[in-house]
Amino acid sequence: MANFFPFFLLFLSALMLVGASSSKSMEMSSVGYWNKLLPRTPIPTSLHAFLPKDIDVPFQWKNVDNMLVYCITYHRYKLGTTLDQLKGDRETNFLFLEENLKPGSKTKKVDFVKKVQETSGWPTLLPRREAQGIPFSSSKLADILKRFSLDPNSADASIVKHTLEDCEMEANKGETRYCATSLESVVDFAVSQLKTNDLQLLTYSFVNKEERDPKSRVYTVQPGVVELPSAQAVVCHIESYPYAVFHCHTPVKSKYYVVPLVAEEDGSRMSAGATCHTDTSSWNPNHPSMLVLGIKPGTPVCHFLSHGHFAFVPNSAS
Repeated sequence: MANFFPFFLLFLSALMLVGASSSKSMEMSSVGYWNKLLPRTPIPTSLHAFLPKDIDVPFQWKNVDNMLVYCITYHRYKLGTTLDQLKGDRETNFLFLEENLKPGSKTKKVDFVKKVQETSGWPTLLPRREAQGIPFSSSKLADILKRFSLDPNSADASIVKHTLEDCEMEANKGETRYCATSLESVVDFAVSQLKTNDLQLLTYSFVNKEERDPKSRVYTVQPGVVELPSAQAVVCHIESYPYAVFHCHTPVKSKYYVVPLVAEEDGSRMSAGATCHTDTSSWNPNHPSMLVLGIKPGTPVCHFLSHGHFAFVPNSAS
């Protein structure tokens, strides 16, 4: 019996190793987690660019300089900006007034897909297990820069610092906000805030499948604009970071629409999600939308949801 004991320990250890290996191989993927929690909400094409192509491929830093053109940071929204600082920021072209939802209204020249990012590549949403192993705090900035081999004096390091500060700023009154570093945490935040998993995801989609032809176009609003029944939503915006980070928040006093559009240039059709903030009375007079639209706080402000921006909205009124 005594001679049997060492063999029993070896056998038990082997079983534990097999079990650990099996558990790892059976670990639910990010997409699997989404499908489990949101079975009636397909992942849209606009989010596919952020999904990991292969979880076994080592993560690599991607330059985010180009993304600065499209991401108006939370600092600018909360603390205000200037028209000079907004020059060249095409994200402001997605802003419009509520009256422009009427059929026949025209948009500014907008690029929902953003061709420049089709060339340089979008940052990747890490699996939660991997994201949780990476510090995400201003207090850990030196460790983060070292992990991604970034010179503390570089422009990229400044971007990382600014994003961390954005994510740590206090939320607007009545809102909850959260920076999600994985697809799983995006889903968890949406479900926990909206208290349901019966959600519609507002984004954009090309009706005649021209996603592979990103191009700036002027669109005309068509008849059939649909206002969604719920006034609650979780809206997420891509941040500038080495991997995909989404600033998600729960806007107050807002409306959500699905807007059919047709391009003037080539007749291409698309369906675009849009958000209208109906009470802007507490907004900074130097908020980008105030400056770009030439309005004052109190005027409703709307914006389309372009690539990297989306909203979870309950399918029933609340």
